[in-house]
Amino acid sequence: MPIPPYGTAIHQAVASGNLAKMKETAASAEKYLAEHGDVRSALEVLKAEIAKVEAKG
Repeated sequence: MPIPPYGTAIHQAVASGNLAKMKETAASAEKYLAEHGDVRSALEVLKAEIAKVEAKG
């Protein structure tokens, strides 16, 4: 299973200096975002909901 195109995979592609790998990783990241949306925003919504539920006890 390939590494999802975030953090580590992107940093590894940059560090490699390999143009083909960087382009492949960029395309993979764009596809991932198109399929899954902005995970960071979704995570913030999830954290807010967790805080609400925890506050209710």
